[in-house]
Amino acid sequence: MSDDEILREAREAFELAADAEAENRRDALDDLRFARLGEQWPAAIQRERELDGRPCLTINRLPAFIRQVVNDARQNKPAIVVHPVDDRADPATAEVFNGLIRHIEQSSDAEVAYDTALDFAVTGGFGYFRINTRYASDDGFDQDLVVERVANPFSIYGDPDGAAADSSDWNSAFVVDTLPKAVFEARWKGADPVDWAADSYASLTGPWLEGDRVMVAEHWRRDAVQRTILALSDGQVVEQAVYVAQKAMFDALGVGVVGRPRSVASHRVTQRILTGADVLETVEWAGRYIPIVPVYGEELHVDGRRRLRGLVRDAKDPQRMFNYWRTTSTELVAVQTHEAEHALADRVTGAARRSSR
Repeated sequence: MSDDEILREAREAFELAADAEAENRRDALDDLRFARLGEQWPAAIQRERELDGRPCLTINRLPAFIRQVVNDARQNKPAIVVHPVDDRADPATAEVFNGLIRHIEQSSDAEVAYDTALDFAVTGGFGYFRINTRYASDDGFDQDLVVERVANPFSIYGDPDGAAADSSDWNSAFVVDTLPKAVFEARWKGADPVDWAADSYASLTGPWLEGDRVMVAEHWRRDAVQRTILALSDGQVVEQAVYVAQKAMFDALGVGVVGRPRSVASHRVTQRILTGADVLETVEWAGRYIPIVPVYGEELHVDGRRRLRGLVRDAKDPQRMFNYWRTTSTELVAVQTHEAEHALADRVTGAARRSSR
């Protein structure tokens, strides 16, 4: 497939994903601004009150409720546990896998990734964390699995046709990010710094993207493939391509093929780094799932569209009412105090005039 075809298909997939998520992203952004930035007064009313010299108090109670939910979840974390489940399973091997998983989580600060995703899910209805690889050292080729946090959930566009809670059925996903032009040109020498066509993302993140930055898209795609597997005499099951590539090693170990090959349905996952004009990188991912995991709040399907909600959505009107009544009571107290001060000043002035006569 040529680069032009890849870019055309990626743009079509991105437009579908952006359209499917537009309403959820707009509402989530409003929730985030409301609960975290304290933007709780309608702009027209706030401007009118400010012109009249009237107060606009914001007594934001929502962060405390969000932290309560998040902290409860932190104290009751779900854990990944491997169990031996058949007659050939080894409890000792299962415990080794448990240790490996705990090591991956601890070395990559997975708790931070989980908590960040949960915080966004409680606030706006969705958050994400992702699985990645990184080199174990600067002078080697060994790689470690890591759990990475997604600090900006608006940078991710999932598969609009996905229905699984853990994204295991996603066939497409995008991670949109911006880089300084100097960093972009140093990493991809000669590449044309054309922004990825992500108008909806740009509108969410503000005008600071303009100028000395380039927008790139990380496109994940999962395709159905057929694989041929072999049963070996030592109990292993490997792909035929792996066996052929390492046949000399298997022969030296005295390991051969047992029975007939079997064709199985599987998936191939490909990661591509794209700009609006070029395919910068293509990487074949080792797994069969797109390594981006969503954390959802409340999920509803209404009128054929999926709506994601967090704690803030139904708390906006009560919070506005609370702000209004506290502002009103403060304003009344201020007015009464001001009138009382004027009355007292009038009495003092009157008494002074009478005594001077």
